[in-house]
Amino acid sequence: MKITRLLGIYALGMGLVFVLLLTWIGAVYAINVYTTAELSAEAILNTMLTGLLSVVVFPIVHRAVYRHYWAISRKLASGELQVGDHMPVIGAEPASPVPRVRKTRLQIALYVALYALAMASLLAAYAPPGHQEALNAYLARFSFGRSSFSSLATLVVVYAPMAIGLGIAMPLLEIDRRRMQSRELPATEALRLQLRQDWVFSFVMSYVTVSFLALVTGNMILNHL
Repeated sequence: MKITRLLGIYALGMGLVFVLLLTWIGAVYAINVYTTAELSAEAILNTMLTGLLSVVVFPIVHRAVYRHYWAISRKLASGELQVGDHMPVIGAEPASPVPRVRKTRLQIALYVALYALAMASLLAAYAPPGHQEALNAYLARFSFGRSSFSSLATLVVVYAPMAIGLGIAMPLLEIDRRRMQSRELPATEALRLQLRQDWVFSFVMSYVTVSFLALVTGNMILNHL
C-alpha cells in the first residue's frame, strides 16, 4: 500500500474521530439543556457508536466480506484453491469486484428485510445502556477472569448467533446448491445462485463481527468512562 494512501486513510480516520467528538459534545449539551431526558454522557456515546456501527459500519463490512467470499468462490471454481486449503485472509490480496447480476424481486425484498432486521436487532441489543450493563454483568458472573470473560463473550455474541443464522439459512442454501449442480441450469442463473450464497454467508459473518464490536465498545465505555 502506497504511503499516500496510508496518509489519506489516517487523515480520514482523524477527521471522523474529530467529527464524532464534536457530535457527542453537542448531543450531550443539547439533551441536557433543551430536553428533560436523563441521559449520561456515557449513555449518549454508547448510543451514537452503536448507531454508527449498525447503520454505517455494518454495510461497509458486509460489502468487503462479500467481495472476499466471491474471490474465494472463483478460486474454488477454477481449481486455484481446494476445499481444505488455507484460505487467504481478507484484505491480504486484491479481490475483483462482484459481478452485477439481475436479482428477483423476492430476492431484493429478502435482502432489504434482512438488513432492516439486522440493524434493528443490533440497535435494540446494544444501544440501551441497561442492555450493555446486563450483558456485561451476565458474562462477568459466569467468568473466572479476563480470559474466560473474552471466551464466553465470543461464544455468546459470535458463535451462538452464527450457528443460529447459518442453521436457518443452510436448508435454503442447500436447495440452491443442488440447483447449481444441474447441467441444464443457465450460466447466468448459476452465477446468481452462487452470488446469493456468498451474500448470505458474508451477511452472517458481518453481523456477528459488528455485534462483537458493539459489545467491545460498550464494555470499554462502561469500564473506562
